[in-house]
Amino acid sequence: MSFNEQRHEKRVNHEIPVQISIGTQLTLQGKLKDITSKSAFIIIKASVYLKLNDEIGFAILCPGKAGNVIEGQARISRIAGGEGFAFYFTKMSPSSEAHLKTILS
Repeated sequence: MSFNEQRHEKRVNHEIPVQISIGTQLTLQGKLKDITSKSAFIIIKASVYLKLNDEIGFAILCPGKAGNVIEGQARISRIAGGEGFAFYFTKMSPSSEAHLKTILS
């Protein structure tokens, strides 16, 4: 089974701003490339050392009404050198989950 055949979740392409926090000291800006109900891929130009399974905080600024933010915790699942990284969601509030469902529909 190939990597692409393993995906069961619908992927939606969006180019919206994302803020990534690594620990309490470092915050980076990136752009969402695509998202599913369980994961996302972020395009990021900043050079920062991340490893697989590193925990990060994220805030995805949803289009539409101001204040619609998908935020929570995630773990790095794939790193694409020079492009960005994929992460899977580990913790999200119910309101963030509702905003995620909205942008996926």
